[in-house]
Amino acid sequence: MPEDEISEEELAKILKGKTLRVYWYMLRHPVPMTAREIQRGAELSSPSLSMHHLERLRSIGLVDKNVHGEYSVVRDVRVGLLKLFIGRGRLMAPRFLFYATFYTSLTAALATMFWRYSDWYSGLVLALLISACAVLWHEAFKIWREQPFSEHEE
Repeated sequence: MPEDEISEEELAKILKGKTLRVYWYMLRHPVPMTAREIQRGAELSSPSLSMHHLERLRSIGLVDKNVHGEYSVVRDVRVGLLKLFIGRGRLMAPRFLFYATFYTSLTAALATMFWRYSDWYSGLVLALLISACAVLWHEAFKIWREQPFSEHEE
């Protein structure tokens, strides 16, 4: 099936389970790898299972195989759970992490200025910012726990 004919919905249906695990591992390790390396890295039970998922990814145009039998990602798509992450290689992180970091820094900066002004609305603004930070950090950690594959870093 040519990649031009595949909708985002169809990609999301294909990219789930162990196929998503293989694709996630390949996104996190953007170097050409053999099916056996991917099988070990993605902790699949056999190289043939790895080949099955790699060929599935290859048939929809997300990975390609070179003359040495190594697979690599040729198209980075963000559908389903993958939409919640940004970055490349080992630097993939939940989107909310950056929002949480920004608002936490902003809250800390404003808190240092608000100590001079002890009026009620300064306290209210600070309380709202702290609440927003708590929600953002909660969402960032929740998404981090839902990542397709928590590998053991070498």
